[in-house]
Amino acid sequence: MSMLKHSGLRALGTATVAAFAVAACSGSGSANDELPLIRATLSVKSVSQGGVCESVRVRMTPKEFIGKANKYANNRMMVAEVNMTGPTDENGAPMCNGTGETLPLAPGNWEFSVALASGSTTCTRNIQADGDLVIPFVDGIEGCGGNGAAMEGEMPADGSMPAEGEMPADGAAPAEDAAAAEPATG
Repeated sequence: MSMLKHSGLRALGTATVAAFAVAACSGSGSANDELPLIRATLSVKSVSQGGVCESVRVRMTPKEFIGKANKYANNRMMVAEVNMTGPTDENGAPMCNGTGETLPLAPGNWEFSVALASGSTTCTRNIQADGDLVIPFVDGIEGCGGNGAAMEGEMPADGSMPAEGEMPADGAAPAEDAAAAEPATG
């Protein structure tokens, strides 16, 4: 009987040592574990439908990945639900307000889309750890925050922006260049 107890302990000890050896050889993580988890804040302001404020869903779709991401960052299309409160009276209009946070996002260009009372609105934003991570949607205003692609940090839907002094895709010259091209009269 005494012999069985000791052989069982010996087997347990051997298994424990083997487990520690495997863990030591495999490492405790990867290099990208130390990269930041990037979460964006979703802010939604929408007109109340019949005096009721219901939650809205914001769809996030990756368009282009830029740089390396933490292994826990999401790199697929996902939906975040934003709970709305109110309605509150804002300039005579019953408005619903809500704020939510995304799951961790991989860095790069992401398309955000939400259905509001006035219709669906979509924008593409460059998500980076040191960038603007607030994605505001306001009912009746196109894009994230209302200025469309002109808003800082927001990218056009195709992801390209002309470089400084470069001709825009529509062929129109920038206003600054037109004034500089005219010779001074005097």
